[in-house]
Amino acid sequence: MLRFKQMIKLYIAFFRVGLFTIGGGYAMLPIIEQELVKDQKIMSMDEVVECYTIAQTLPGVIAANTSALIGYRLGKTKGALICTLGVITPSILIIMLIAMIFTKIEDQQLVKNAFKGIRVVVLALLIDSFQRLFKAAVFDRKTAVIALLAFILVLFSFINPVLVIIAGGVSGVLVFRERVAK
Repeated sequence: MLRFKQMIKLYIAFFRVGLFTIGGGYAMLPIIEQELVKDQKIMSMDEVVECYTIAQTLPGVIAANTSALIGYRLGKTKGALICTLGVITPSILIIMLIAMIFTKIEDQQLVKNAFKGIRVVVLALLIDSFQRLFKAAVFDRKTAVIALLAFILVLFSFINPVLVIIAGGVSGVLVFRERVAK
C-alpha cells in the first residue's frame, strides 16, 4: 500500500517524465530509468521495459499506458492513477499555455529555430531509447531473428504492425516454451 509521501514522490517523478518526454513515449525510458531505477530504486530496468512493452500493445498514448502499468505494479489502482495523473499534468498545462500564445509567435524565426534544435534532441533520445530496448529485448540468436524479421516486415511490407506484434507474441511463446516448462 502506498503511503502519502510515496504517492507524492511517484507523482513528482511522473510529472518530470511528462514534462521532459518530448517526441513521444520512446523518449521517456531514460527519464523513467533515472527516476525509478537509479534515484528511487523501486523498480528494475527489466520491470520498466516489461511495462513499456505491454503499454505499446495497448491502444492509447504510450506514456500514459506505461505510467498506468508501472503505477499499478507499484501501488495497484491508486498507483496507476497517481502515475498517470503525474505524466499527463505537464502536457495539459503546456498545451493550455501554448494554445494561448502560439498563434502570436509561430511565425517568428526564433521559434522556428528553437523547434529545429528540439527535433535534434528528440532524435538523440529516440536513438538512446532504441539502444536500451535493443539491449533488453535482444539477448540471444532467437530474439535477434524475431527482431530482424519484425523489423523487415514493418519496414518493407504492407502488413499491419498489429499483426507483426501478435506474431511476435506467438513466436515468443513457441520459441521460449521450454523455459516455462522448466
